[in-house]
Amino acid sequence: MSYLVLFRCPSSVVETKARRFYLDEGLYAYVGSCGVSCHKRIARHLRRPARRHWHVDYLPCEAVAAFATRLREPDLAARLSACAEYVKGFGSTDDRRAPSHLFKVGSLAQLLDAISAVLHDKPGQAELR
Repeated sequence: MSYLVLFRCPSSVVETKARRFYLDEGLYAYVGSCGVSCHKRIARHLRRPARRHWHVDYLPCEAVAAFATRLREPDLAARLSACAEYVKGFGSTDDRRAPSHLFKVGSLAQLLDAISAVLHDKPGQAELR
């Protein structure tokens, strides 16, 4: 299973333990994996953890929406990377298929349309750019 969290982010430089990422102001969708306890993983992102472990923990952003899906994390991230602007290398150090797990989104409606196309295996209709 995987999940997606939508964040509203300011223009910023995100410094993790080993990398530096540059974000423009706007909406970003983060793709992550979860087992049977997706709600715990999503809740972690919604409350901003005190201890930083993953790239997403370093985002200076406000979580505004989240949902879980049965689609595997690498599949969802790879499909979104084909239709969305992304932050290269963010959250994808263990994923050889997708260049990122953080995607720039124009609007919530645009994201939902793209996710619907991805989930219904209509990649030509998924567009976030």
